Amino acid sequence: MLTAIDQIVCQEIDLQGPGVAVAVVKEGKLVHSEGYGIANLEWNCPIRSDTVFCLASITKQFTATAIMLLEREGKLRLDDPITAYFPDYPTHDRTITITHLLNHTSGIKSYTSLDNFMSDISQKNLAPADLLAYFKYLPLVFEPGTRFLYNNSGYHLLGLIIEKIAGMSYGQFIQQRIFQPLGMHHSYYMHNEAIIPRRASGYATTPEGYRQAEYLNMMIVYAAGSLGSTVEDLTRWDAALREGRPLDVATQERMYTPLQLTDGRTEEYGFGFRVTSYEGHRLVGHGGGIPGFHTFLARFLDDKMMIVVLANASEIDVEKITRKIARHLFDLPAIARTPVTLSSAMLDKAVGTYIFADGSSLEIGRDEDTLTLRGPFEYSLLPTNEATFYASQDKEFTVQFADEQDGVFNALTLHIQMYRTFNATRKQQ
Repeated sequence: MLTAIDQIVCQEIDLQGPGVAVAVVKEGKLVHSEGYGIANLEWNCPIRSDTVFCLASITKQFTATAIMLLEREGKLRLDDPITAYFPDYPTHDRTITITHLLNHTSGIKSYTSLDNFMSDISQKNLAPADLLAYFKYLPLVFEPGTRFLYNNSGYHLLGLIIEKIAGMSYGQFIQQRIFQPLGMHHSYYMHNEAIIPRRASGYATTPEGYRQAEYLNMMIVYAAGSLGSTVEDLTRWDAALREGRPLDVATQERMYTPLQLTDGRTEEYGFGFRVTSYEGHRLVGHGGGIPGFHTFLARFLDDKMMIVVLANASEIDVEKITRKIARHLFDLPAIARTPVTLSSAMLDKAVGTYIFADGSSLEIGRDEDTLTLRGPFEYSLLPTNEATFYASQDKEFTVQFADEQDGVFNALTLHIQMYRTFNATRKQQ
């Protein structure tokens, strides 16, 4: 008999295609751990709770934890300038600290946002130190500490700092200081060439069907996204953190403190964790996405509850699955939204290309009397008023248009409950 969680997951995936592993901890106890769909389509191997997935950016909380371990041991200070570890790093007469790297406020250009990242960089066989040449000489995007902009270069540098201090590779440090002591015996640095038992294959969904995901050299993503694990191991991670291991609770709370910019504004990010709330429940967590994998881990601190969803296809909406499970566990009512009817002229105000701060974009189009959003996911947008829309496929996914001039909107705010808010501006022709 299918449980409520089984039913939620089965509504969101193709059980004959790539799928997900899901684990749920409630009041500190494991209440659900299951796999759905296929881990390897060629061999028709099912996903299980011990299937190993690439974690992508969930990696960042382990990198941040490694830095905090070194701080506890007196081997670094968070206000150390990065030039203490990279003397020739061009900081343009600015001070960039370890804290700036941890909370994405350094102003360094993120290498994954470079136009040629996928075409020229992502498949190269480069040592982590050699990747610096692709971004270290670029101008700063902003003054350190003045803005938040998600940045994989910062976490790449953190990995190199760990190696310089520890005298071992980043992967070895994570294994010896975090995975092994916590009993996470099915967690790894996901080297492309390594034989990793029960490793899931990554897939992409196309109009013609599933295909192998585009190759990505895991030495390139490094300390920003190279680790792999199972949902079972991640429940051990959650339990260890609640028990004050490998870092004490006070240090963890520092990691869960929203960053503060130089002008006093705060952002919903700490050190390796997004810091927010969901329906009044305090939440720290992180999502991740690389070719073939999409991941989400949500820890509700005061409820001793954790939900982790790991998928082996980029297009599977793991955040949506996580939210639906959370609503079930918190016994929250279904979300009710009532669309209104807008004229074609009103809808056309929103049509266009919008650019985010990191250079990525999304398209707002119109299909007769409906707006469509094309970005990481494709959604039909229904209006609740002239400027506010929600996704028909996900009522917690909303888009707010703003800055109307000359009959068109020039900005939008995309809000995904439990995840975060993204702002974009219209691309000028």
